[in-house]
Amino acid sequence: MKSQLFKCLLAALLLATGLLATSTLAGASTPTASTSIGYDISFPQCGGVPPTSAAFGIVGVSDGYPLSTNPCLASELQWAQSTVSGAPAFYMNTASPGPAYSSHWPLGQQSPQVCDGTNSPACSYDYGWNNALVSFNNAVSAESTNGSTSPTSAAKAASWWLDVETANSWETLEQNYGPTAASDAIDQAALEGSMAYFSSIGVSSLGIYSTESQWTAITGGTGSTFAAVPVWMPGYASLSAAESACFTSSFTGGRVAMIQYPSNGFDGDYLCGSVSALAAGSVTTAGSASFTDQLVASGNNGTVTYVQTSGSPSLSVSAGGLVTTTGALVAGTYTATGTMSDPNGDLGTFVFTLSVGVITQSGPTSGSVTTAGSASFTDQLLVSGNNGTVTYVQTSGSPGLSVSAGGLVATTGALVAGTYTATGTMSDPNGDSGTYVFPLTVTPSVTVPIPVVPRATNVIGHAVAGRTVVLVIAGSGFYGRPLVTSHAGTTAVVTKDTGTLLRVKVRVKRGSRNGIFTFTVTLAKGQSLHVKYNQR
Repeated sequence: MKSQLFKCLLAALLLATGLLATSTLAGASTPTASTSIGYDISFPQCGGVPPTSAAFGIVGVSDGYPLSTNPCLASELQWAQSTVSGAPAFYMNTASPGPAYSSHWPLGQQSPQVCDGTNSPACSYDYGWNNALVSFNNAVSAESTNGSTSPTSAAKAASWWLDVETANSWETLEQNYGPTAASDAIDQAALEGSMAYFSSIGVSSLGIYSTESQWTAITGGTGSTFAAVPVWMPGYASLSAAESACFTSSFTGGRVAMIQYPSNGFDGDYLCGSVSALAAGSVTTAGSASFTDQLVASGNNGTVTYVQTSGSPSLSVSAGGLVTTTGALVAGTYTATGTMSDPNGDLGTFVFTLSVGVITQSGPTSGSVTTAGSASFTDQLLVSGNNGTVTYVQTSGSPGLSVSAGGLVATTGALVAGTYTATGTMSDPNGDSGTYVFPLTVTPSVTVPIPVVPRATNVIGHAVAGRTVVLVIAGSGFYGRPLVTSHAGTTAVVTKDTGTLLRVKVRVKRGSRNGIFTFTVTLAKGQSLHVKYNQR
């Protein structure tokens, strides 16, 4: 499989055109519907014969790197338009190279974020925005070349995918920057900027192409930041492996929309089923045995059948999607998962999380203070899921960091630099409970040194024609054995440097005239100072 960019098409793309995406359960004997199988091509396939008998086609708009154009975009788009769906999708290369690795890094851009040209999340966000703008214009130009009556509308209606691969330049991977938490944040900002551009112009189908390892290497892992974004995952050896991979977890936490695998010398793409359902519920009283809820699916064609794979017996899901508790549940979180299918062969997965009598710490989750103010820090813990006043019981962190029964966090006495963590339990009159964690980072107070300004004030002693004498130049910032020069016939050699005094051995040619002359003191960083001296 080529490491160049491969990307994803949402099931909604085919559904929107009236062409249902269908698939089968892993291991089932029903053959895969041809409408689920397509291909993606880009600049590496330039001038070649594109795949035949494709249900859909995806085309790369970049020439292997951001802010570039696939030279065969128009002809490859024409191929995608000739597939069964007739609805092409596009993907674009992404990166966040920083100012050291790109001549396209924004300088003084004021929108969508204010960028001062430095290596910052705001500038990376603008870089990603600009990359998406160029990519979209590439697609509009290709649509126009192919005779589209409304090229801009056609490009907006397509699904768009961000190709996130280590083959491109990312700060976390570049020697001049990462990997650090700052470089992770800057790399994520570029992706957020690209997605924001597409959303701003009305593109509704957006996704990300990557692998778990590349995504983690580039972004450092993103938690819930991109959890709503569907993904397209490569790295599967066959069509049957691709079908099974639709039920795996994704690197963003979002829905697995498509799987890439090798097919007929190209990158083949298998479109995952389109039935989806995600729900959550809560019971505020521990021991409740009467909770029920109904899963609601979307994207299905006919009645959905649910098959539970985890969560039973405490939490059960019927074949019709009815969620119920079984017996009295103690406080905690319970999750039911499973698969969904309809008579047309469309597939999906469900997740239902039930919280029973759980009080959750909603904020703040951390704090920071410098040593200069470490004796006066206070903050108030906030919670959700409680039924009445919450009582806090601290189990660790005291006496340096204390939490009152009402949840007030306070420092006790002056703290030295370090991290202090207070933990404990929470409860309400209804029997609901939970735990809290509050880390406080105490950093040293920073004293900014006053820079020493290099200067030469006066010369102690005087030069004598025909003799070698020792003079002393007084001043500041002399470190590094500066070079001292004067007029022709006079040589000066520094023999000692204290930072504020230069001891200089001065030899004057015999017959040299007397008078007032100038020493030039050249410092290590190229700064030049001048001071007058006498020769008599």
